[in-house]
Amino acid sequence: MDPPAAAAVTAAVTARRSARQRLADLPWWLVLLLAAATWWLVTASGDLGTQATLRVLMRGLAVTVRVTLVSFALALVIGTAVGLGRVSPRRWLRELATLYVEVVRGVPLLVLILWIGYALVPTVITFLAAQLRDLAAAGHDFYGWGPRLAAACRRPADCASMELRGVLGLAIGYGAYVAEIVRAGIEAVARGQWEAAASLGLGRAQVLRLVVLPQALRVAMPPLGNDFVAMLKDSALISVLAVPDIVQEARQHVAKTFKALEVWNLVALVYLVLTVLLSLGLRRLERHLAQGRQGAGDA
Repeated sequence: MDPPAAAAVTAAVTARRSARQRLADLPWWLVLLLAAATWWLVTASGDLGTQATLRVLMRGLAVTVRVTLVSFALALVIGTAVGLGRVSPRRWLRELATLYVEVVRGVPLLVLILWIGYALVPTVITFLAAQLRDLAAAGHDFYGWGPRLAAACRRPADCASMELRGVLGLAIGYGAYVAEIVRAGIEAVARGQWEAAASLGLGRAQVLRLVVLPQALRVAMPPLGNDFVAMLKDSALISVLAVPDIVQEARQHVAKTFKALEVWNLVALVYLVLTVLLSLGLRRLERHLAQGRQGAGDA
C-alpha cells in the first residue's frame, strides 16, 4: 500500500475510534433525563393549568436567581476576608475568624436565616433608628439626613426588605464555608512561594495579593462552584421569610389551585435542570483548570 493510501486508512481508523470514544463518553444519564423532561413538558404544555403554573414559577425563578447571585457574591467577600483572617499571623484575628466559622457552621442554615430575618435585623434597625432620633433631638441632624433616616426607619420593614434579610442570611451562612475553602487554598500554596516572594522584597500583603491568592483561587474554584450549586438549592429556605421566590410562589399557587403534585413536580424539574446545567459547566471548568495546571507543570 502506498504511503498516501496508508495515511488515509490510518486517519479513517483514528476518526472511527474517536467517534466511538465520544459515544462511549456521552453522559447517557443526562440524555435520558433530558428526554424524559422534554417528553413531560411537551405532554403537559397543552394544559392551561400547567401553562399558568409555569408563568408563576418563572416569576419566582427570577427572584431565586437574583438572590443566589447576590448572596454568593457577598459570601465570597465575607469568606475571603475571614479566610485571610484564619491564616493571619495575629492571634486575635485568627481566633475571631475561627469563632465566626465555628459558630455559623454549628447552626442550621434555616435557623440562621430566621434569626437574622426576624431577630437580628429588626433589633439593629430599631436601635439605630432610636439613636438617630436622639441625635436629631439633640440638634445633630447630619445635614438633614438624620431626621430623614429616622423617619424612614420607623418600622424595620421600611429599611430592610425580607429579600435583603434572606440575602444576608445566605451570605453569612455560606461565608463560613467559603472561608474554609479559601483557607485551604492558601495553605495549599507551597511555602517556597512565600519565601521566594519575600526574598524579592515584597511585603506580606503584596505576597498574598500578587502570588498566593491567584494560585489559591485556582485551587479553590471547584469547591467554590460546588458551593454555588448548593446555595442555589438552599436559596429555597428564604421562603420562610415570605420572599416570593420559586418555592413561595409555588406554595401560594398550590393554595389557590390545590394541584400540589403538578406544581411541585414542576418546581423539582426547574431546580433539577438548573443544578444539572451548572454541574456540567463546573465539570468543564475543572477539566480546563486541570489542563492549565498540567501545562504549567510541564513547562
